[in-house]
Amino acid sequence: MSPALRPALWCAGFIAVGVLVGTHAFPLDFSPVMRVLLLAIATCVCGALYKKYRYWPVFFFVLFIALGMWRGAARIQLPEPYTGRIFDGVVIDTGGWTAGGNQRVVARVYHAMHGGRPLRLMVYVHPHLPTLHVGQSIRLHGEITPLTRAANPGGYDAFLHLRTQKIDGILWPVEIETGDVGIYFFTLTRRVRNALANVFDEVLPPREAGVIRSMVLGDRDDLNRDLVEIYRVAGIRHVLSISGMHVTILTLFVNALLGKLLNPRRAGLVTLAIMVLYCLMTGAAIATVRAVAMGGVLVFARVLYRDYDLLTTISWAFVGLLIWEPLMIYNVGFQLSFSAVYGIAILTAPLERLLAIIKMPAYGKFRSGLAVSMAAAFSTYIVFAFHFYEVPLYSIVANVLLLPFMLALLVLGVVTALVGLVWLPAATVPAGVVYFILRLYETASRFFGGLPFSLVRTGGGNIPVAIASVALLLTFAYTMHGFGPQRKKRLPLILFATAALLGAIYVHNFPLREQTTHLYTTGVYTVTRMHATTIITGTGRGGERELERYLNRRNVRRADSLTITEWPRPGDATRLASLMARIYTLYLPAPERPLPPQLQRAVEEHGVRVVFVP
Repeated sequence: MSPALRPALWCAGFIAVGVLVGTHAFPLDFSPVMRVLLLAIATCVCGALYKKYRYWPVFFFVLFIALGMWRGAARIQLPEPYTGRIFDGVVIDTGGWTAGGNQRVVARVYHAMHGGRPLRLMVYVHPHLPTLHVGQSIRLHGEITPLTRAANPGGYDAFLHLRTQKIDGILWPVEIETGDVGIYFFTLTRRVRNALANVFDEVLPPREAGVIRSMVLGDRDDLNRDLVEIYRVAGIRHVLSISGMHVTILTLFVNALLGKLLNPRRAGLVTLAIMVLYCLMTGAAIATVRAVAMGGVLVFARVLYRDYDLLTTISWAFVGLLIWEPLMIYNVGFQLSFSAVYGIAILTAPLERLLAIIKMPAYGKFRSGLAVSMAAAFSTYIVFAFHFYEVPLYSIVANVLLLPFMLALLVLGVVTALVGLVWLPAATVPAGVVYFILRLYETASRFFGGLPFSLVRTGGGNIPVAIASVALLLTFAYTMHGFGPQRKKRLPLILFATAALLGAIYVHNFPLREQTTHLYTTGVYTVTRMHATTIITGTGRGGERELERYLNRRNVRRADSLTITEWPRPGDATRLASLMARIYTLYLPAPERPLPPQLQRAVEEHGVRVVFVP
């Protein structure tokens, strides 16, 4: 087999296509005939691979596309409505509180009408009901609300978001009967996490304690929202959660310690076991699971005396997670995690070669670190633009400057927690260093976030733009792998890919034909776009946040006109005032009374022309 084939990478691509087809991600009706035709095309691709590499197992790749279609079709089906009003079960996780003060809880419940199959519910507990704890037995009174799909483009899709967490429904109980807290494996891990979190609370100020708890333990309950926004604008928000980078650093640290006591193979197995326990203790986030899965592949490669290949490792982790939960492919965290690692694996060498061509000084490992940061940033920019409609422009520089401190921060954070369990005063020494590093992070984040164009609005949610962006990165990687005359012959490919991307962006932002979109909101808004003209019509009775999100999605900075068909009430004024920065002309029905003060101030502040229509 040629090393260039990389069967794992092909299996990952085939299963991804199968999942997308099975979950109807494409705007086509994939009937059984179409699916058979797709399998036939996949078989032809395998035949071409066999002809090139003479490796007969390539024909097994077809099984992965079939597996993806089967698993995707099974998971995309909406669950049958769950009947009944009384459910007995146990709390398996608590996820903090909502903005309205409701406790967010994941519960495993049972009901005889469902054949004894346990249901996993997202439970929202009103403030007047008892506060629930992990491992507590409960009886819930209420009706299960089915998971719903997004009503508007770019809106919240509860079905895809919660189904990836194996959630079957939502319950707002009207009454809760509580029992004792039982002893389960997940309660023991939660107790350990709470004990470690208490150490941070004792030796650090609340703001810094919330950050290090989120970084090391995945506990985001006390994370300051303003600080999260500062990190987001600077492009380093990923450091606030347990990402693959965190797990990699901790894995290397643990493995280095165990390597002094055990041989490499045993040290690897023990390290993997420890990281699996760590993954479960911190909530098993997608990036954590992905990193631990990659670590498992690395360990088994050492056990079997096989070479470690990053593309192969990440591909097998990708395949395994999609087999376990195919809808995870729509999860933003999943996409960010894998796009970053795939970008590092594919783009780092070409970018480093480009930096060498433009005479970027090496300065030790600075050029290599810059290439890694650029590779991760460029690949994740596609995901940011698609889902959040903006990209943090200075994230490359911020990550290059701040990530070298991450090793010390995580290691000292773990040392602080472990030492604090034994002797709290001794934990204040490493906690002091943690405090100063976190203050450095915040100061640097404020600096980068305060620079012009720190967040560039791009629009998003457009598949052709995303495909063209990926094609441009792959074309660049292919071109920069060449040398001398070979590279010069490939340069037109980059120009062609760039032109295709710019064309896709232009059509997305300035449609060539008239597009009319109806938003299902209480305000009944309709947006009509053609070329650079955008016209909005609605009653003004609610849904302004959904309207602004749609405008961001289409990269509409200011619409030409907003027509409100009903006279604004005082309660509507605040919501409508937020739209005045996004429009040039406001059309209102013939005035019945003066405009509400909030709306009048917004109109004058943003220079909006007001026209009354009789």
